[in-house]
Formats: sequence, structure tokens, C-alpha cells
Amino acid sequence: MKIIKSITIFLFILCLLIPLVFFNFTPNSVSEIDNRKLTENPFSSEVKGDLTKNIENYVNDRIGLRDSMIRTYTILNDKLFGKMVHPSYTYGKDGYIFGAGITTTESFSDYHVAFADMVLKLQEYCEERGVPFLFVFNPAKPAVLSDKLAEGINYNRDWVEKFLIELDARNINYVDNTGLLKELMDKGVMTFNQKYDANHWNDTGAFYGTQNALKALSKLTPNVHINDESEFNIGEEVMTSLMVSDFPINEAIPVYSLKLDYENETALYVNDLERHPSYRNLGAFRNETREAEGNIGALVFQGSYMNFFGNKFFINAFSEYVYVHDYQNVLDLPYYFNIFKPDCVIFEVAEYTFSDSYFNYENMLTIDYNEPLCNFSNLETSTATIKNDDITVTKGDELTKLTWQQDEAFEDLWFIADCEYDMKKLDGGYSVTVRNEVYEEYKDSFTITAHNFKGLTLYSIGE
Repeated sequence: MKIIKSITIFLFILCLLIPLVFFNFTPNSVSEIDNRKLTENPFSSEVKGDLTKNIENYVNDRIGLRDSMIRTYTILNDKLFGKMVHPSYTYGKDGYIFGAGITTTESFSDYHVAFADMVLKLQEYCEERGVPFLFVFNPAKPAVLSDKLAEGINYNRDWVEKFLIELDARNINYVDNTGLLKELMDKGVMTFNQKYDANHWNDTGAFYGTQNALKALSKLTPNVHINDESEFNIGEEVMTSLMVSDFPINEAIPVYSLKLDYENETALYVNDLERHPSYRNLGAFRNETREAEGNIGALVFQGSYMNFFGNKFFINAFSEYVYVHDYQNVLDLPYYFNIFKPDCVIFEVAEYTFSDSYFNYENMLTIDYNEPLCNFSNLETSTATIKNDDITVTKGDELTKLTWQQDEAFEDLWFIADCEYDMKKLDGGYSVTVRNEVYEEYKDSFTITAHNFKGLTLYSIGE
């Protein structure tokens, strides 16, 4: 008996010690099981907040074999009780899987009104410069598959209808893909997977959603290529686990691949193009086939629906396709418009991204874009000189940033070279970013036109 008791005590102590032996002290660790950064050392100067809570979170996150324990616990619950306990996912009906934390209490608010106002300002900015604008609204998976949600979950999205009414009241050019994706699912066309990727459409959904957007865009401007399924290789890939998770599944998902060749020019801009530090996705592609056909190019502000699945369809549709992660970056539209001078602008969002962390409310309220210079052609213009020392030039691989040290406040400011470029207000000055070739050609002859209550002032470079 003593031997059995001793062995039992030893095994019990061993079970306690093993997680401590394998404690994860590595900084900046990311958990594969729930795809998030683990809590950092609570005694680090960079960690703020309640020390006791931080210590508790640190131990819970960093305890040895954490991912293995969560994985085993998750699989056992699934196999024995048909219950999903994964931190990123939840079960619906008929084996459907959705993202965890399904929102059922979202309500229409001043935030949504401000968002609609922001979209209007984006559209007006583009249209004042002769460039068509399209807003694309993509539904969350629960909105399309509400009948597959677990019992007791009433997915309330009344705010969406009210938001769309706000868009209509402002005459926004927009596409809502909700109805289309629902209709296709009702017909047996799987625009969302049953299990794999609980938060986004699949390649089939992306194909039809971008088709809908391209058709709407073709009503605003000519020379828009509408994709055809024959332009893609369509196959399947069997997924054996959920995204960013070891949770086992066995599901064949649709895979579309582009047949024609294209140039990937993303590397040209990665180092130079300014983006929000948390949202840096970027792509730049040139399609010589569409270019030869006279099709237009596009600047697209897009979220994860397009970043993960939609790129290939816009690459195939446009002669030039540049995309920027839309979260927070779209508020700085003139900066990107200056550089890429697009033929059209598309702004795509998913319905679950209407929050400060994606689109800051205060920043939306304070948008103040330049008017086009032609709006002030009736004002008298005076002249002035800029000293070379007042202009700071920062030249990168592909782009050149010019900063004018200037304390005077202007309503609107334009950099004039091969065409006009809007300048952005900074602390103690103004800036503009252009392509290197533009700067090189006009570095000795560019001017700056400023507008304030005095009228227009044309500044040229002096000694």
C-alpha cells in the first residue's frame, strides 16, 4: 500500500511540476490554439494595469503545455458531448461553425451616422476629381446563415437596415452583398464554408461578391471588366483543421486560381507607403491583358474578406489594382489618391468592423479634405517665395515625401507638378508624397498653391 501511495503522490507532484518546467518565458509569444499574443511579463515596464491581474493572466497564458491541454480538452468535449469550447469558435446547428462571441445586441447609434457621413466625404472627394467611388458592404457569416445559429441566439442586425437608409439619404454609391449571398446559399451554392473559416466567405462567395461590385461599378464608369468563371481554375482543397487552430475537421473547400499572368509590384511600395501600424496589408498588381483591353485601374480600401479571398478577382478585373488595408487607413484617402491617381476607388467593409478599433469615431468626425483647386479659380492670386531650406525632402525606394516647414494656417494647400496633389497638415508644416519620377522631373519647378481667407497664394522655390 505504501508503494502505491508513494507512486500516486509522485505522479501527482509530477503533474504539478511538468507545466512549471515547461513554463513559456519567451517574449512576444503567440498562441497557435487561439491565435493571439500571450500576456507579457507583468513586471516589465511596458505592461500597464493591475499587477495582480497581470500576474494571473501571465501564468494562465504561459503555463507549460497550455496549448496541448486546451487542444485535448477541446477535442474531448467535441467527441464526447458535441460541444465547442474553443476560444475562437462556437457551434451552430447541423455542424456549422461560427466565430465566438456572436454579437446579438448591436444597435444603431451616432457612430453609424458618422460612418455614413465619412463615406459621403470619401465619395465627394473622389467625384470632385472625376473619379467614381463605390462602397461595398459585406455581411458576416451569421447574417447569411442565421438559420444555422445555435438555439437561443437571435442575430439582431436591425442597425444594418438603418445604416443603409443613411447611405441612401446621402446618395452613396454602394453594394450590399447580403441578399445575393443568402440567395446563392438557398440555391445550394456554398458561399460560406460549413466549418473552415468561421468569419469570412469562401472563394465562391468572394467570386460572386466581387462580381456584384464590378457590375455596380460598370454603371458608374466604362471599361470595367466583369469576371467570368472560365477565367479561373476551380478546384477543391481538403482542410483538416480550423484556421489558426489545431481543432480537427475534414472539409473540402472551393479554391479559385487565376489563369492569366500578372505583375506583382507590391515590393515597390512596402518600405515607403505609410500605413497604420496595426493594419499594414498592402498589394499592388499590374494586369497587362486588361491594360491592353483599355480597362480601368482601381485603388481599393479593403478588409479581411478581400485580403484573404478577394484579391485574385480584382487582379483579374483591373489593369492596375492597388489595395490598402482599410482599417484607419481609409481616413487618409488623399495621401493614397495622390500617389496612385486611380481611375476608380472602392471601399469594402464587413459588417462586424463598425467600431473604434477599426474606424476611429473622433477621426471620422474631424475629416477635413482639400477641395479641388478648380473650385477657387475665381479668386485673385498673389505670389511668394519658399526658401529651399524650408523644404525637407525624404526620398525612398519608390516615393518621395516633401515637408514644408510653415507655421501659417491654410484652409487648402496643393503641391503643383505634373498635376495637383493635396498637401496634408502636420505639426508645424505640411507634407505631400509623390512618386520619385514626379519629384525628379519637377524638383526645380514645382509650386505650392495655398488658400486661406486672404485668397490664393502661389509659392515658388527661391534661393
